[in-house]
Amino acid sequence: MANKVSEAQLDQAFAEAFEDSFAFRAWVLQGGRFAHLANESALLINEQAAARNSRVNAWWRWWWCRLPDGSESETDLFFVFQSQAFRFALHIENKPRHGKLTFAQAADYRRRAAFMSNDDRWLNYSDFETILLAPQTFIEENAASAGQFDRAITYEDVAAHAPLFEKAID
Repeated sequence: MANKVSEAQLDQAFAEAFEDSFAFRAWVLQGGRFAHLANESALLINEQAAARNSRVNAWWRWWWCRLPDGSESETDLFFVFQSQAFRFALHIENKPRHGKLTFAQAADYRRRAAFMSNDDRWLNYSDFETILLAPQTFIEENAASAGQFDRAITYEDVAAHAPLFEKAID
């Protein structure tokens, strides 16, 4: 049985590994639609930090937006990159084993990412990828909702780069 590790602790561990390790960032990018940009793109840490109040949240954590229909939602982990040609973003939803993921929540990730694109408030990125970060069993048990994301990354795979994830695996 997995030890109790909070979602916030896992978010922090992922973000720290992502910030500190070029190899981890490249590994994440190589698994998706921006694979061809993995070795040439810069993570815009300073720009993200400047775009928000870092006393409230870390540069990568809980980016909120209000959609045109009046609904508000957030992205757990938000990373913007600058390639030689354009900016792109990763919108990552972290779901621990005990978490719940409704179909509507999953579908909103793409809608939110599209709404936030091409806007200076969110660093004016022009393309994006949505990612579900969760244990393999969670992804399998929530296949319909997981399918709303561009792809999924398992805790089992991330544990090689951020060891805290080992404690959150069944």
